[in-house]
Amino acid sequence: MSWYFAVPIALLGVLFAISGVAVLRTGRLLPWQRRHVRRTGLFGRAQLVMAAAFAIQAGGAFSGGPAARSGVGVFGGGVLLCGLVLLTLAQRPRPDR
Repeated sequence: MSWYFAVPIALLGVLFAISGVAVLRTGRLLPWQRRHVRRTGLFGRAQLVMAAAFAIQAGGAFSGGPAARSGVGVFGGGVLLCGLVLLTLAQRPRPDR
């Protein structure tokens, strides 16, 4: 992966980080997300996890050899999957309700 793939991925990570911090600070979501998300705190944390995953993916473009890039890619994919699971859990109602 070259720099022209890493830059858009890094920008996407920055956007996720800004959105996650905004959700955690204010508790407000974007209008198209309000209908689906039930737990805003978990949603904000999930966006921060996904931002970290995109940062790992973007940083993996500049790591050493092919084995290192592959390892970083697999790790970043696992973190991204964890973020997606958290996003899914944020859309479900709490178990006690």
